Amino acid sequence: MSISLFCRLRPIDKGTVSRYLNGKRVPVERWFLDEVLALRAGAGSPVTDEVRAHLIELQMAALKVAHPHEYRVRKVSDQLEIAVTSWKEAERYVQTLEHQLTERTRTLQDLLTETDRLRAAWDQDRTRYHQEITHLTQHLELARDRVRQAEHRVQELEELLEQLENQQPPQGEFATDINLHDPRAVTGLLDSFRRAGAEGQIAMLVERIPDLPLILEDPYEVAGLLDALRRVGAEEQIAVLVERVPNLHFINPYTMAKLLDVLRRVGAEEQIAVLVERVPELSLNINDPHAVIGLLDALRRVGAEEQIAVLVECVSDLSLNHYTFVKLLDALRRVGAYKQIMMLVERMPDLPLDLKDPYEVAGLLNVLQRVGAEEQIAMLVEHVPDLHLSNLHAMARLLDALRGVGAYWQISALAERIVTNASLDSPQSVAVILRNLHWVGADDQVMALAERVSTSVPLDSSESVARLLHALKEVGADAQAKVLAERVALT
Repeated sequence: MSISLFCRLRPIDKGTVSRYLNGKRVPVERWFLDEVLALRAGAGSPVTDEVRAHLIELQMAALKVAHPHEYRVRKVSDQLEIAVTSWKEAERYVQTLEHQLTERTRTLQDLLTETDRLRAAWDQDRTRYHQEITHLTQHLELARDRVRQAEHRVQELEELLEQLENQQPPQGEFATDINLHDPRAVTGLLDSFRRAGAEGQIAMLVERIPDLPLILEDPYEVAGLLDALRRVGAEEQIAVLVERVPNLHFINPYTMAKLLDVLRRVGAEEQIAVLVERVPELSLNINDPHAVIGLLDALRRVGAEEQIAVLVECVSDLSLNHYTFVKLLDALRRVGAYKQIMMLVERMPDLPLDLKDPYEVAGLLNVLQRVGAEEQIAMLVEHVPDLHLSNLHAMARLLDALRGVGAYWQISALAERIVTNASLDSPQSVAVILRNLHWVGADDQVMALAERVSTSVPLDSSESVARLLHALKEVGADAQAKVLAERVALT
């Protein structure tokens, strides 16, 4: 096709196209390259994806050299498009979760109105729906957080794009709208420039760090600023800032752990040595074992063995629940504090551990196996017959944990209960439990469950049913898979 014909069919003049083709000018937008590639595809010889990606990369590289400002605008525009897409996806996910939450809540209310008629099964159903509502509510809150973060990201990129599209401000007026006393504001500005690829602005800001009137009193804010400087490679400014670390006031073990990790990443060995000596000054809250666990791991990563020895002596006084008990055992194992591990596992009968939830019991078994607590494992597996069979995913995890500790009698008993009593509401969960029963060698139970599944499992989701069919074939239940496939074909 001639240049003249090409220009008649598109909103572009012939001189511009000529300059594009002879290399005197680099196209700012991507449409010209897309049009040329479309012409080639229409002629019957399309380029490969690798060639297309290479050409786009070459155009961006040329644009960066020829028109740096347009290059930055193009980069931020692309990032804005991605951020908007993420935002919309997050909103759709929120709507889906809200719909599911509304359905679960309505179902719960219906069950409550029929209490007298369904008294025998009421407690079990109420517990199950409460768990689902809690789970969905948590996910909904996380999804809403994602929406807020995505929306904030879009706003940041819009503001930055508007700044870049306008004339660059004079150097003397740089960042006049930022509170330069606040380390968090400077940290956020550094990260925003880094994500947008604004290398010139980063260089200008880091050069001013030593002269900024920063109020460096909060160790957590200092850690955040150090980490931001590390991400942009500002080694000189890091060296200046770490000199302020010995003057900081520490109360919370969380901030000590955070700052130790950041100092380790920037290689500030001298400041680490000074900081770990101040561990005995910390105020430890026995009702907050998470702080002790985080500090133990941070001290382990910097090799502070003496301070670890001091800190592990405090673990016997901590107030523990199921989650913190598991986490603390793992943290003590990582630092080699086997004496404290044995003291801790001896406290198991007195701790508020949930020994009726299969998921929690599986987690306990796994951590007790890692620390070698054979006596407590034997005690724990005795509770397996009392577990509630509501969640097949939890049952699958428990089967795997029992196999790890060699509790084959309990595996057999649990497998029988699963085959007889387990709910088949979720084809995907059934697929998981079938595989786990197969892995632990419960072949008879696999075939019995496969018989139930082939005729009773609901066919609500084609994707989950497809996974179930695949699982049936994996465990050798070909005949049952055929029966299920015939049911699917009839729907």
